[in-house]
Amino acid sequence: MGTSTRLPGPAGGGWTSAKLSLSRWTPHPQSQPESLFEDDRRTAERTAEKFRNALRDALREDPERFGIKGSAKASGERLVTVLDDLRQSDPALLRGIADRPLTPADEFVRRFVAEVGGNGRLVVDAATRRAARRVAERLMDHDGPLAAPLRPGGISGELFCALYRSFFGDLVGQFVHILIAENVKLALPVLALDPTDTVAGIVADQIVKVLPDPCAVANAREPEQPRLVDIARDLLTETVTEALGLGDSGLELAA
Repeated sequence: MGTSTRLPGPAGGGWTSAKLSLSRWTPHPQSQPESLFEDDRRTAERTAEKFRNALRDALREDPERFGIKGSAKASGERLVTVLDDLRQSDPALLRGIADRPLTPADEFVRRFVAEVGGNGRLVVDAATRRAARRVAERLMDHDGPLAAPLRPGGISGELFCALYRSFFGDLVGQFVHILIAENVKLALPVLALDPTDTVAGIVADQIVKVLPDPCAVANAREPEQPRLVDIARDLLTETVTEALGLGDSGLELAA
């Protein structure tokens, strides 16, 4: 299934309820993405949870559906490798970056997305690349560790863990965004608030809250002082399981 092929959403009552909840939501005209009216926030949070549950139920029926489980695990492994590389004094990802046609910032984002997101053509691969771009752009923020001029080795352990968790939240959030765009018709006036973006963002936020934190695990193992990258890799299966809502289902994701 390529990214240009219509992606059917999950089936069943949960999926129908999620679609209805979103299609019936008309946000307040003055609601803004960073300052939702309280009624809009409650609606968005309930709707986001419904989409998460619909995706979870579909994966319980068929763990290989959409290819999202395997893609999340594989891209997570690549993310850990790239973030660890960027913590070194001479990251491979930054070598020769000033010699390319693009600006160093654009070239960095391109390289990061290619390394983490891969070149797969499934719909979930598109969501993965969007999530990877968000991580890269956060690193390039004006106060980020790789803000121009690019400074290698500036990723703290705290930021490593935050990016690790946010990536998986964004991956699922962007996948839900694609599901909505493909399957939910919204008849809304032009608003400052995009309900689809809002729900996808809240999906990501809800997921991050339940994911394991490599930094917390590392602190709990003191005085062993394990390498953060090793802990992150050890937590990948659990992280993907929780991100997809399967943590309490007893399903084991393939290593």
